[in-house]
Amino acid sequence: MRSPIRLEVQATAPSGARAGVLHTRRGATLLPTFMPVATHAHVRGLTMDEVAESGATICLSNTYHLLLRPGVEVFERFGDVHRYMQWNGGVLTDSGGFQIFSLPGSREIGEKGAHFRSPYDNHAHLLSPETSIETQQAIGSDIMMVLDVCIPSTSAEPETIDAMERTHRWALRSLAARNAKDTGQAVFAIVQGGVFPKLRTESAGFLTQHPFDGFAIGGLAVGESRELLYSMTQHTAPLLPADRPRYLMGVGTPIDLVEAVNAGVDMFDCIVPPKMAQQGYAYTFEGMLRMSRNEFRLGDEPLDPTCLCPVCKRYTRSYLRHLAHGNHYLASRLLSVHNLWHYQALMRRMREAIIEGRWAQEYAVLRELLAPKKGMYRSTGAKEGVFELVTTRQGHRAVRHTGHGEIMHPVGPWDEANRLYVDQLELERRLSIPSEDPLRILDVGLGAGTNAIAALTRAEKMGSNRKRPLEIVSLEIDLAPLRLAAADAEGFPFLQPWKHAVEALLTEGRWDSPSLSWRLLEGDAVKLVGELDGVFDVIFFDPFSPDSNPTMWTIDFLREVRSRTPREGGVLATYSAATPTRVSLLLAGFFVGHGMSTGTKGETTIAATAPGIVQQALGQRWLERWQRSSAPGPHGGELTTELAQAVRAHPQFLVKPGAPVVEN
Repeated sequence: MRSPIRLEVQATAPSGARAGVLHTRRGATLLPTFMPVATHAHVRGLTMDEVAESGATICLSNTYHLLLRPGVEVFERFGDVHRYMQWNGGVLTDSGGFQIFSLPGSREIGEKGAHFRSPYDNHAHLLSPETSIETQQAIGSDIMMVLDVCIPSTSAEPETIDAMERTHRWALRSLAARNAKDTGQAVFAIVQGGVFPKLRTESAGFLTQHPFDGFAIGGLAVGESRELLYSMTQHTAPLLPADRPRYLMGVGTPIDLVEAVNAGVDMFDCIVPPKMAQQGYAYTFEGMLRMSRNEFRLGDEPLDPTCLCPVCKRYTRSYLRHLAHGNHYLASRLLSVHNLWHYQALMRRMREAIIEGRWAQEYAVLRELLAPKKGMYRSTGAKEGVFELVTTRQGHRAVRHTGHGEIMHPVGPWDEANRLYVDQLELERRLSIPSEDPLRILDVGLGAGTNAIAALTRAEKMGSNRKRPLEIVSLEIDLAPLRLAAADAEGFPFLQPWKHAVEALLTEGRWDSPSLSWRLLEGDAVKLVGELDGVFDVIFFDPFSPDSNPTMWTIDFLREVRSRTPREGGVLATYSAATPTRVSLLLAGFFVGHGMSTGTKGETTIAATAPGIVQQALGQRWLERWQRSSAPGPHGGELTTELAQAVRAHPQFLVKPGAPVVEN
């Protein structure tokens, strides 16, 4: 079946940002585009004429809500949703999947679809891939979405895999239902996979084999951090066909749109413009303004002097502050108009920069203008030397270096330590293997002690299931972070059960129990690594970043670390997924792979002393990307011809005859 839409890509920036035109049966839409949300066949508080005047040419309506009210028979009588709400532009309908899966305890999900009862009249409904498409065809939208399985983005990997695979099956059923009745409507597939890069890659690979008219990135902006939203978008967008539109569902704020456009996304929707207007906020190219603030009481200037909207042409900040401060309905009406115009102006500004070949400069300007000005942390007042205790925006207590500004475990010390180091390196499995020899952990970068304490806590909880001793050796040049954390019982509660061990480590340099031991080597790790005794099974590699602590990321230092892990089965984990980090590890003699996501990072790095240990090893696809990278060298040095050849000749990239090709 010939696609009822056509994408014309007019310019592509080096980052992947694109400008183009989407041709539909309702005319042309310039890309990138923001689709105002007309969930119930109207945009909150505005007429569709006002929506059109903002510059919008396509909006979004929701299948679930329109199925329940006003009902399919209404659209069959009036023709379609365009005529019903007096809108001459295009309409994209969401499938209703998000709303169904958001119903608390009042739906049953099976392979056939979702059985639920209307919250309005208790009438029973079945929303399946087929009935979702049938409803969207009755609504008469120009672009339909497949029914997908929506779960929180922070769900565990097994649950995410199940949801992704069902989404794939439902997508093919949705496509078949569309093809069975040609109504001239396009249908988009939805890439799922949570915050797991390998699942996003798998989902995109499966769906792009089938003739969908466009592709959406779903399952984001539903609980994950902003940084993780960006990294997943950056990972997924390039996996989608260049000749089809790319749609990031449910996103977002102006800075979110800038970051997603930079990654190569074309289409967006979000309820943010009118929702934030109802709360008294206005978006401008000076940032977001809270209009109830007293500083605007005497302001005689418009909201944004660059804005051409009717609100900025007629009303002062003082008047809008008066309305917002008094919670008058007119405030939300006027701010909604302005916010929608601002979003459309942002789309035009980005499009023009891409077409004119100056996207990189405009991207930098927009990030400076639109990024949230609120700090990512606040100081608690506790300080020692160059370190201070801070509370992050997410409410986690952490240690910050006041010199270079880096924060240890910015997404939450305890969760990151357990997920990235203890769980990923399978500490419990290793401790359950009977042996008289201790499992030895080299803790590179003791910091506030979180990683070591996480390992000790997990080992103790194993009880009789632990079949061997555990020994941890920590390297640290400055013990101020550990002293600060130990003194803050409220901020670091996980340290309190081990307070005796921490005090012994700080005063005597070691702590011992019958089957657990923790030893400290204080000083420069680059020098101390040569003084280590024995070998290690597990490496927690958690120093400050290469920019702040460059000597600990070099090939030479990592070779020293590798020399201390000669045993087959030795593993290392680190938070960095940067290309220079992985190149340094490869050249140091490790087998390197994709590590799990943690908070702000969509991917980390895991390394091992032998092949077959790392499940998602870097493969030919990574090697090809590396060879095109703008920063292909190791940390602290240039990529010489000899080093480049050494990377290409690494055993993990040599495919034996008859062996499967690793494509990660």
